[in-house]
Amino acid sequence: MADVDGSLATEADLDADDVVTVASLNAEIASVIEARADLNHDYVVGDVSDLSESNGHVHFDLVYEEASIHCVLFGFRRNGASIEPEEEMQAAVRGELSYYEERGSCSLLVTDVVDIGESEYSQVYEQNRQLLAEHGLLADERKQTLPDLPSTVGLVTSADSAAKTDAVTAIHDCYPDVDIKLQHATVQGPDALQELMGGISGLDDDATVDIIVVTRGGGADKTLRVFNETPLCRVIAGTETPIVAGIGHEDDRTLAGEVADHRVMTPTEAGKIVPERAAKEQELSRLSTNLKSAYETAVETQLAGFGTALDNVYETEITTHLQNLEASLSHATKRQVETELLNLQAQLNGAYDAVERKKEHEEVLAETVETVREEATANAQAEVEATRRRYRLLLVALFLLAILLFVLFGL
Repeated sequence: MADVDGSLATEADLDADDVVTVASLNAEIASVIEARADLNHDYVVGDVSDLSESNGHVHFDLVYEEASIHCVLFGFRRNGASIEPEEEMQAAVRGELSYYEERGSCSLLVTDVVDIGESEYSQVYEQNRQLLAEHGLLADERKQTLPDLPSTVGLVTSADSAAKTDAVTAIHDCYPDVDIKLQHATVQGPDALQELMGGISGLDDDATVDIIVVTRGGGADKTLRVFNETPLCRVIAGTETPIVAGIGHEDDRTLAGEVADHRVMTPTEAGKIVPERAAKEQELSRLSTNLKSAYETAVETQLAGFGTALDNVYETEITTHLQNLEASLSHATKRQVETELLNLQAQLNGAYDAVERKKEHEEVLAETVETVREEATANAQAEVEATRRRYRLLLVALFLLAILLFVLFGL
């Protein structure tokens, strides 16, 4: 294969004899693959992952452990296949190995698909999920409330990723004054688990961080599997700082997203964890106006309440005072009347006694007058009788004297 494109060495002065273009290398690889009949097996077994459809063709990856190969079921072959592949299916795939030279990628051109059960990884996923659920890490009641306005956001992601750029841009678009502390972590590969856990723990220990965001962009399902690992989920669930997961695309679901306090669909949606500054300023202005109005209304209401209460207290006090005065007056009047009645009774009794005494005196006087009258009458009568007797005696004497004179003088 030497000197396939030897002219390139002269042009670039590479001091080498064996120089080829990418097209030449890919053509060589394609010829090797096509010449190897033993690479075409009856079936290839693996888990169906990252299933999609385009122009009537079905694309998916066949995954086993850490290895994967891209598969294509062309539209004209779909009706001839035993079944169509589905996510989380473990399948045995028959097909022809093909090397796509323009991209330098190897694919399996599928002719048939046989379902042989639930995918190996879906079983692992369900086991992990059940374990987390048994320990209460998926329960909504243990999740923390996100702060209304975090001043510092901790970001765990790959420092040179589009996810980091999208998340930072989205957060600052909403609220430019928010500080962002980036903790670099590989988001796939053998070092991803340890770096992600270390990044989260480091930010959780930082007292200035108000909220943590763990994020990465979309990718094949197998590249997101680190976010279904139970050690990472336990670290996320154990943070004292509220934590948000924004992993993959809208349809991607991970256990890390389920144990996090909040989940956003994509790295760009991380901007939703902070309020929009313009909206907050408008709300602040509105609240300020409402506060002023509410304060004035409250003061007026309270003053009116105080006035009513004062009127009620005054009325109650006056009523009570008047009632007390009325009671006192009634009591005093009663006592006065009683005193007056007693005095009048005393006077009446005195007058009655006086009248009785006068009556008795008059009766005595009458009796005395009667007695005197009777005595006077008796005396007068006695006097008359005495006088009469004297007159009779005198007449007798005169008569006797006349008789005597007559005798003496013989008249």
